Amino acid sequence: MTDSSPSSPYLPTYKEQGSGPLLLFLHGLGGNRHSFDHQLAVLSPRYRCVAWDVPGYGGSPPVEQMDFTVLARCVDNLLSHLQAQPLAVIGHSLGGMVAQAWYAQGGRCEKLILAQTTARFGKPGSEWNQEFLAARLAPLEQGLAPADFARDLIAGMFHDASKGVAIDEAIATMAPLPADVYRQVIECLVTFDCFDKLPNITVPTLCLAAEFDKTAPAKALAQMAQQIPGAQYECLPAAGHLAYVECAQLFTAALADFLEPSAASGSD
Repeated sequence: MTDSSPSSPYLPTYKEQGSGPLLLFLHGLGGNRHSFDHQLAVLSPRYRCVAWDVPGYGGSPPVEQMDFTVLARCVDNLLSHLQAQPLAVIGHSLGGMVAQAWYAQGGRCEKLILAQTTARFGKPGSEWNQEFLAARLAPLEQGLAPADFARDLIAGMFHDASKGVAIDEAIATMAPLPADVYRQVIECLVTFDCFDKLPNITVPTLCLAAEFDKTAPAKALAQMAQQIPGAQYECLPAAGHLAYVECAQLFTAALADFLEPSAASGSD
């Protein structure tokens, strides 16, 4: 296993584990390259697993202006550095949006896994989006940093509040996030809209939902699957938005089964 920190301004840091066909993992707003450690541990015996840091996260150099075009370019730069086309791109939440934007801009892979994400963030420019922006940025306006509100935000995304170890793991990935990068990402989120491009996805796609996800409701993932030709839809039971850590075994099994049914792992 290696932790790599390329020096190029538009080349993100990443974690790599295993060998074989490439799986690229793209984390959500409160994550980083360690978010998918459970998945890497299970899948790395069969695959070359790479999990990135969004620009400004972990050791990744920040970008002056963050938008989905820039994020897609960063994915391309990373893949060029890795000298491999991915078997699959797995994006959770924000990462799922990046995966869609990357694919829409000409990115190529054999499979897509869009986990607990959306194809359109509200309606760009709408009153709802402005209210979301104001609410999420309010702690920053009060002088707080993500480390100050990570626990409340993360705990609210879990269905099972008794899973303290998993909650702590998720908090640990969000807490180091700089306040200015958090602001960049929130302001980027509200511009996202790839809904009309879903029918252009021509590779096998899994839309993976969670039963009690209030951030990316299962209904929205089901609607996405209906718009993507031949897409599969699966909903993980008894899980909230951070299913990759709340029910890590079930989440990983869903990935493994979609990638190669014979490689499916056990269940939670």
